[in-house]
Amino acid sequence: MRKVFSILYLISIVLPLVAQIPPDWYDAKIRKMQYPNEAYYIGYVTGVCHSGETMDDALARLKNEARVELVASIQTTVEHSMQNTSSSDLRLSATDFNEDIHEVHITETYISSTIKDIPGLNVEAWHNQKDGEIAAFAYVKKNSLIRQLEKKITVELTKIETTLDQIGQLIDNGQKLQARELAENTLPQFEDIKEAQKLLVVVDNRADEESLQLQETRELQHKLTGIITELKNGINIFLSCNADLFGSNYSTLKGEIQGELSKLGTTFVGNATQSDWAVYVTAKAREYNRSDFGNMSSFFAYVDVQIIVEKTATGQRIYENAISEKGGHTQNYEQAARQAYREVSPKVSTIIKEQIQK
Repeated sequence: MRKVFSILYLISIVLPLVAQIPPDWYDAKIRKMQYPNEAYYIGYVTGVCHSGETMDDALARLKNEARVELVASIQTTVEHSMQNTSSSDLRLSATDFNEDIHEVHITETYISSTIKDIPGLNVEAWHNQKDGEIAAFAYVKKNSLIRQLEKKITVELTKIETTLDQIGQLIDNGQKLQARELAENTLPQFEDIKEAQKLLVVVDNRADEESLQLQETRELQHKLTGIITELKNGINIFLSCNADLFGSNYSTLKGEIQGELSKLGTTFVGNATQSDWAVYVTAKAREYNRSDFGNMSSFFAYVDVQIIVEKTATGQRIYENAISEKGGHTQNYEQAARQAYREVSPKVSTIIKEQIQK
């Protein structure tokens, strides 16, 4: 027991001492030797804990400032690279016009925005309890960063290729709405790829169209945007709607349903075999009752609607059901039925949209 107590006592003395040993990067000379500019991007800042600020918050703030400092050093490299490329273009334009234009194009296209993410970035902080100074150090090895960026570009492009396969399967199954939604949600992923390509151009002076995978990126983006364009109004619906109003055709019901379905980006076709979805709506009005109150009468009617939704690609009947809606009016049964149609129309449209969007 005494031995355990002695060990704990020793630890209580040693740990605070160890905590006060500064890391190697705290010394400017050692930092320059271990993290040379030709091999690393670094950011180094110092500061103190502000009034009303916790030590954890102060450490987090200094770490972020060190990261910003590192990013600033890369941004400086960006500007330098642009100047060098422009100078090279002026010197070589008379002898190798095409190559220079290609280099400038890459530089202007891929080094024009603020750097957002640095793969493999390490950030450390140390608090000197003697004088209260906080030091933070951010660093990333250039070779490691190049490998990380190349890997990130490959991984992101592979993800998009996999998603395109999924989109193709959805289209084959007649699920064009879901395919369009997935395609639209995938498109922003190209921004992450372009950010990685921009950074790779900066940190790797040997970066070319092959290592940047520019051709693959362009092809996939073109394919994805093409699918989105095709699907924008590419959902074909065959709508058969028969609405009876005591022997007359209540054509307003079909028009209202078409108006709601058009919001999904649809094209209405005249043949079920040409459609992605076949929708059959059969509605009929019926008299219900009449209530008399003195000289005033109230007429009530029901509209019964049968709804069938079929997925043409698979031949499946996805939905089949009937709903009824009551309407009232003081004039006659026809006006009461018209009111019932007005009430039931949005409900029918909602049911159909829900089935198509599943």
